Amino acid sequence: MMHVLPFLFYEFFFTGLFAIGGGAATIPFLQQMGNRRGWFSPHELANMIAIAETAPGPHGTNMATFIGKHVAGFPGAALAAFALMLPTMIIDMVIASMLDRFRQSRVKDALMRVLRPASAGLIAAAVLVFLQIALASPEANWALSNTAAWPSYFDWRAVVLFAVLLALLFTPKVKKIHPAAFIACGAGVGIVLGL
Repeated sequence: MMHVLPFLFYEFFFTGLFAIGGGAATIPFLQQMGNRRGWFSPHELANMIAIAETAPGPHGTNMATFIGKHVAGFPGAALAAFALMLPTMIIDMVIASMLDRFRQSRVKDALMRVLRPASAGLIAAAVLVFLQIALASPEANWALSNTAAWPSYFDWRAVVLFAVLLALLFTPKVKKIHPAAFIACGAGVGIVLGL
């Protein structure tokens, strides 16, 4: 277990450094991490995302803690969460020390013009990864060039559940229902259907 800790620190420090846009932006990095390191499968990642979304606290930190615990127990959980937050803490301390000069900086304005679309792109990638994880059948190999096989990539029960809940979210009378009710409904139907 101890030999994994440096790799865990590296992976989450890198993720924290480049996942601009909050917890959702970490999802593409986590998917690559699972593929590269073999620490968790796409199905396990989907379960971790679902648990992290329902738990209180920042989504990215919840994911780091959950994956760290999965890979290396309590030391892994603490190290992964710390490594994910460390780049932000360092950057915040550097910016705070130069805040007065930084507010009026052209460099800051140019940096923000670059970071906004990068952040939007990471969040869009996260949405695509999440939809792929949530709606795909576990045996899908996603050979996108094979368009004839595309219908077999999806678990159609999950697609129907997603479509129904999404449509209900935009129904005027249903908008008044608390989102936790949708989460509970989706979980209940998912358990009944064996998703």
